Amino acid sequence: MNDRMDKRDIHIEKPRLQTAREQGLTFAELELGLTEQQHGATAGKVVAPDHWERNLDWGQDFRYVSREGQFVLKARELEWNTAESTEFIPFHAYWPTYGQMQPRQLRWYLYWREEVRSGRYPDTDLSYLFVYLYELIHGIGWSEPLRGYELMNQVWQAYRERYPKLDAYIREWLYDYVLVFGLELPPVEPLQKLPRLLSVELRELEWKRKFTAEPLELNWNLLLQLIDYDVEKSRYYKELGRMELRSYAPKIVALVDGYLAKAKGTRMLELFKPLEKKLMRPLFRSAVYDHNMYGRTATVSVQMISDNTSLRSYLTQLVRLTENILRELTGYKGRLRGIDVDPEVVQLVARFLRKEFEQRKAEEARARIPKVKINSAKLRKLQQESEEVRDMLLTDELSLFSGEHRDMQQMAITTSIKADAWSQEDQMLPSRAEIEARTRMPDKPLQTEMDFERGWVEPEEERPLPDEKENLDKFEADPAVGEADNDIAELPQEWRELLLRLSEVHLKMLSALLNGESASVQFDIAEEAGSMPELVLDEINEQSMELIGDLLIDGAAIAEEYSLVLHKMLEGKS
Repeated sequence: MNDRMDKRDIHIEKPRLQTAREQGLTFAELELGLTEQQHGATAGKVVAPDHWERNLDWGQDFRYVSREGQFVLKARELEWNTAESTEFIPFHAYWPTYGQMQPRQLRWYLYWREEVRSGRYPDTDLSYLFVYLYELIHGIGWSEPLRGYELMNQVWQAYRERYPKLDAYIREWLYDYVLVFGLELPPVEPLQKLPRLLSVELRELEWKRKFTAEPLELNWNLLLQLIDYDVEKSRYYKELGRMELRSYAPKIVALVDGYLAKAKGTRMLELFKPLEKKLMRPLFRSAVYDHNMYGRTATVSVQMISDNTSLRSYLTQLVRLTENILRELTGYKGRLRGIDVDPEVVQLVARFLRKEFEQRKAEEARARIPKVKINSAKLRKLQQESEEVRDMLLTDELSLFSGEHRDMQQMAITTSIKADAWSQEDQMLPSRAEIEARTRMPDKPLQTEMDFERGWVEPEEERPLPDEKENLDKFEADPAVGEADNDIAELPQEWRELLLRLSEVHLKMLSALLNGESASVQFDIAEEAGSMPELVLDEINEQSMELIGDLLIDGAAIAEEYSLVLHKMLEGKS
């Protein structure tokens, strides 16, 4: 009890002592020269400071400048600075800026930047490239937005082979750049494979470009991302059909898309109508970017093609249908079930694949035929030896004939044969021309020929074939046939070769185009061959490019400069 009281007393005494100590505190400099009375008189006075003003802009002098803002200020300061040729100094930094550069690195950067602006692209480090790209994003080094876009694209193309990681950044930044400045520019180059880190906006934009191209452009890697069937785990794919599926499935999708456009007047994308969705896109991600310039985000309207369940289901059915028909053509047992596709589409796909397989078998058969190579040097040598043997035989026979002739003359003189009898015998002797005709070698050297089934075969005397005789009779009976052949013979060699290569379907399609037939007629011609008009026209152009070096068909019409030649060629063929 007493201990508690003592503690309470101590607790009360502490504030009293503290108050007394504070009252007794005085500052020595205030007490000097003052009496106790004076000190008491002045202790309660408050002296106001002199009134004066400072010229301060609180918005500017005390504002916070971010790291990105500091970069923009420094970039404007160095915008047109250059440096003399200097040695390269390596520079590696994460989100590089001027503040991370040493003086020698800054001199190299200014020199290198001037070279790039002049169209020269010396080797440099990736960090220097990023600093230059950050400048272009903030409007440093150009006066027109289109020029800034061109500079960014040029430096990308110049260094992308050495630094492949630039693709992931600059592709996105160029898209943001177009959004910010409202440029009407086509997207960058098409992609054969979508990168894993590609943004949603660019991915859907790429899908739209593929589905609106004519013909539709989808490769195997892109198609796999749009179907709900793991075809690469299929037994047929693993055991036998890997190459066939990878080759034919994208072609089938393009074929069906073209068929829908012709038959129903609407393409696959228009048929399923993917919905548009508005997205908030952050601008210039992963760049040193001051959002005070263009804002933090931009609103983008995107057509969500890859998320459309109806489209994905239809593409899945087409791939499964393709696999089933390939299983049938390759003799693989088992079929996939649950395929729901229009009968017309099934028939179209089946015709196309059968035709492709027939052509491939024909090409494989031609490839198996052994190629016979003629040694031209040995052939010339054989010809020379044949001519020498012919000359020797001719010389020996002429010498023999001259000796016999002299003996007969001597016998005629000694036996007193009558002149008229001698004349008759002389007429019976062969002339020099007859001897040369008998000893002359044929125009073509007679050589044994190799038949791979019967062995070596001796040459036979050439006889006109029945077909040739019939053609000759037909030519004599119908002069128009000869005129048609003359028309073909007058064509240049490359056009005659083109005529031989084009199939009956190709010729019908060319005739339809020359005569201005409707699209339905062209579709019927292609359908007879199990194909589409676009594919037939592409085949014709491939042959013409190979042989005459130009396209015969421009768009959906015959090129004007080749109309007369094609008329002549087709008339001669008919």
